[in-house]
Amino acid sequence: MDLYDALGVRRSSSATEIRRAFQRLARLLHPALNPGDPVTAQRFGVVSRAFEVLSDPRRRAEYDRGDAPAQEAVLVREVGFEGFDFSAEALGSVGFRELFSGVLQDAGAREQSPQRGEDLEQATRISFEESLKGAGRRIHLVRQDRCSACNGAGQVAIVPVPCPRCHGTGQVRAKRGHMVFSRSCADCSGSGRLKRRPCPRCGAEGRVIQSEWLDVRIPPGVEHGGRVRVPGCGNSGRLGGEPGDFVLVLQVEPDPFFRREGEDLHCTVPVTMTEAALGAHVDVPTPEGPMTIEIPAGTQAGQRFRLRKRGMPRLGEKGRGDLFVEIEVRVPHITDDRSLELLRELARLNPEDPRRELPAVAARAGKA
Repeated sequence: MDLYDALGVRRSSSATEIRRAFQRLARLLHPALNPGDPVTAQRFGVVSRAFEVLSDPRRRAEYDRGDAPAQEAVLVREVGFEGFDFSAEALGSVGFRELFSGVLQDAGAREQSPQRGEDLEQATRISFEESLKGAGRRIHLVRQDRCSACNGAGQVAIVPVPCPRCHGTGQVRAKRGHMVFSRSCADCSGSGRLKRRPCPRCGAEGRVIQSEWLDVRIPPGVEHGGRVRVPGCGNSGRLGGEPGDFVLVLQVEPDPFFRREGEDLHCTVPVTMTEAALGAHVDVPTPEGPMTIEIPAGTQAGQRFRLRKRGMPRLGEKGRGDLFVEIEVRVPHITDDRSLELLRELARLNPEDPRRELPAVAARAGKA
């Protein structure tokens, strides 16, 4: 049989793919899991031999060139005693513990290791002015803090006593089918005696709930939805792990006059028809107070003026954005005869048609 076909892989398969294919077949075909089945045992021998050859780069190259690999007997051992390890010739570099890790792992006694604490979040509202100049908030924080009784370890020292889990032997057993496995007791680390016990104050977690006040500084230039992170002020880590962070989520109230786009501010300033036509000095609101700008004669509605460095501060950097002022021309509501006559006279003196460049109007004028 072709060795690649025996493992169910392609000739172009990587070493990792060959290894995984063998692991998958070994879990199904190993004689320890199929006692008394000679057909399965024979097939396992073929699979093991194929893996022995294809997992060795040199022997795989010889096989691909057509050189017959050395015929080596595949040893399939009987299982009938505790602690047997199938990491011998049949499995090559893949040990039995790796193949059957689900049997050897005890979910109830997994080794506990330090874990980083969780991040905590709160939201707060700030005004537009506070986002411009910066602000502070005093936050009432309920968090998991390191247990003082065990200093975050989750356990406290006691007078050594026999381990109740392994009954002082230092070994625990697990059984699957006809196989019995032994491994070191996780509770006593194989010593057979307990020298520590779970901390009664924190329930072996290494942390307890407490409340405190936290002062958070909000920098100038923050946007709506911005996040201010305070390192190390989240929940303490389990079993002495690093603490998480505290994150303050900002909700910035909109300003009735300024509109923010990134670090720039935009606003609309109304002017009269005569100010736009003749030019004028106009007072414009800015975040620091009114500022007088000059609009030239003939200013059109929608025209924008740029005031440099009058926008929002650049968050975490020097400098500021700009303020863009858009002009809105206000037409007066005229009812008296004198004003109406002056406007008619103005129209006679300036007969310009502002719509003459529009496509439909230009086509109609051409037909006429």
